[in-house]
Amino acid sequence: MLRVALRGLATRRLRATLTALAIVLGVALVAGTYVLTDSITGAFDSIFANIYQGTDATVTGRNAIDSSQNGGVGGGSAPAFSESVLSQVRSLPGVRQAVGDVSGSVQLIKDGKAISFGGAPTLGSSVHPSQPQFSALHLVSGHWPGADEVVVDTNTASKKDLHVGDAIGVQGVGAVIPMHIAGLVRFGTANSLGGATLAGFLVPTAQRLLGKVGKLDEIRVTGKAGVSPHELVDQIRPILPPDAQVRTGAEQASQDSASVNSFLSTLKTILLVFAGVALFVGSFVIANSLSITIAQRTREFATLRTLGATRRQVLRSTGACSRCSTASA
Repeated sequence: MLRVALRGLATRRLRATLTALAIVLGVALVAGTYVLTDSITGAFDSIFANIYQGTDATVTGRNAIDSSQNGGVGGGSAPAFSESVLSQVRSLPGVRQAVGDVSGSVQLIKDGKAISFGGAPTLGSSVHPSQPQFSALHLVSGHWPGADEVVVDTNTASKKDLHVGDAIGVQGVGAVIPMHIAGLVRFGTANSLGGATLAGFLVPTAQRLLGKVGKLDEIRVTGKAGVSPHELVDQIRPILPPDAQVRTGAEQASQDSASVNSFLSTLKTILLVFAGVALFVGSFVIANSLSITIAQRTREFATLRTLGATRRQVLRSTGACSRCSTASA
């Protein structure tokens, strides 16, 4: 009976292949969705932990919508706040070091063409050459940027044949500004962030590019020996203007992760819906294939029964389960 079943399968190879393909595609979509979203979540958790490593407290702009009452997700990008807050933070007794940062979307341009990879983000941020512990960017070659200079991630440089000393255009808010590549960097231990381009500038250059002169997006602070992150936060909070807020470094990393995880949760739901549709359609393909196969093999089954095959054997040769054979006996 096994030989008969295999021979019947071989004579209908296309139908068997399409049935197997329907099963494989449906299961692959479900498994791939979980693998993809879990991998991205793990990567971003690592990124945010890396960014705030060694940071005891962070000052950021305050959204109009309180993120703590909105499922951990704020109402869009936090607004920039006055740069004068930085000097006030530095004057506090518990503060050892504090730096201000700005960040946003910055387009790199080579030979008049924008550098982009499949619609991935084009990121620009400030760096602090004298205090590299506050930056997630690590210098690989060249030197940190000076005025009208930029550092570029190694992945973008290798794909677009960029080298230290090359001229390149940079556009943020406003016209393209010509600059020179001072060095190549990587983000943490990664050479690539899924196709995103990374560019680093001195704070004044970044402020000018992003239209944030006199403004900061974030202040990162380390405390003196014996001052805990929560004590540092308690010192900083009273001096902040209404449009700024302070968290510990760990809390800020969790907050940023929550925003990304919320988006990934939505993405996972959408992908699982498509996977469910694929499985649903696949089930009809399988049921239809089995019905046609059984109808075409009716005479073959009758011949097998005449030759002595039992009902159970015939049902098993069509892939039916033992429960079905018992029910039809």
